[in-house]
Amino acid sequence: MDTNQEAEYALLGCILTKGDLIKELTLEAKHFSPTNQILFKTFREIEQKNEPIDIATVVMNLGSANLSKIGGKSYLSKLMNSVASLEPFKTYEKYIIDAWKIREARKIQEKEIHSIDGLSKVMNEYSELELENNDNDYNHSESLQKLYQKIEKQEPGLSGIDTGFKDLNSMLDGFQKEDLIISAARPSVGKTAKMLNHAAAHCKNGGITAIFSLEMGEELLNKRMISAIGRIDGYKMKNPKQYFDSHDWSNFTYAMGELDNMNIHIFDKSGQTIPDIRSKVKKLKRQYPDVPMLVQIDYLQLIRSPIRSENKNIEVSEITRSLKEMAKDLGVPVYLLSQLSREVEKRQDKRPIMSDIRDSGSIEQDADVIEFLYRDDYYYADSEKQNIIEVIIAKQRNGPIGTVELAFVKEYNQFLNLDVRHGS
Repeated sequence: MDTNQEAEYALLGCILTKGDLIKELTLEAKHFSPTNQILFKTFREIEQKNEPIDIATVVMNLGSANLSKIGGKSYLSKLMNSVASLEPFKTYEKYIIDAWKIREARKIQEKEIHSIDGLSKVMNEYSELELENNDNDYNHSESLQKLYQKIEKQEPGLSGIDTGFKDLNSMLDGFQKEDLIISAARPSVGKTAKMLNHAAAHCKNGGITAIFSLEMGEELLNKRMISAIGRIDGYKMKNPKQYFDSHDWSNFTYAMGELDNMNIHIFDKSGQTIPDIRSKVKKLKRQYPDVPMLVQIDYLQLIRSPIRSENKNIEVSEITRSLKEMAKDLGVPVYLLSQLSREVEKRQDKRPIMSDIRDSGSIEQDADVIEFLYRDDYYYADSEKQNIIEVIIAKQRNGPIGTVELAFVKEYNQFLNLDVRHGS
């Protein structure tokens, strides 16, 4: 197996000597040989905790079993003693990446090809391998020229994907490509229904929506969308043969036709990981290269993390960081639902705030937009704001914050425009 053990030893020794060097690296654990993968993964976990990387913290975070696997404390001392200079650590990184690419290329070569699709898949794997960690020279003037041309060619209207709602579009200018958008609310407030309304609006405009549902099955999501499109009571959708009248059947037929024409892809497998999601999005991008895509995930806390930690915040932080990277790399808005903690229930004013996001970690840092959903009639039966939902834009990296009000017809799982907005 082609590994560059000397470069791995030298780089790991550099990090043990000066822990902050890891912040300048794009390396992942997969780029190392098996034993060193354990060690580098531990380095990254310590970095996520904002703790110093040194022999003491590494030993504590490795645990006795993993410490034994890598060769004990003597191996860590050997790594540190192998460092002659910290200066060439970026060169070591390049050597490690190059060795990893050789190993991966050989794995691809060993695959059997039985069809044109198989050949195409292998060629795509080669292309992606070549692009990974490939730093291109940066030309500032060329970058500015591209920006000018993009602005010059921009069509009138929204710069992002139409949300389907007038006031929300005014606040966000649509869902922006490369943005990670967090939508958080307490259970049964309406966050999944709102997500599906956005999906339908985008598809009606000729777009494609990829929905990753980790809790709700495809059939139930389709029923909800049919309910919203056809304005059919969601309760009746449980047993149409029992509850539908002729008007409902007519609306059902219409809604089925509308939904059938929408380019919606639902992936409802539980326990999906970021690599699972990313690979499916990339496949759809290849299938529909010129069609604007909206990615939706329901919901954050059910995504399986590649990092196993007793601290849930660390796992969630890794997930949101990876989703932001996916949005940026693939040029798609990622609309991510999130639960809120019960702390919101303990306050007199039950409108959510940032600290209410469950396992928040670095969500505030990674997200470009954070919205909270609040319904006064959810808490107070005699509220004057019946069937009105507040969409509280608590963070927008490149725009205003404030509150947009929408009508929510719960029995139809349907959101509608209102003409009232309160900005801040």
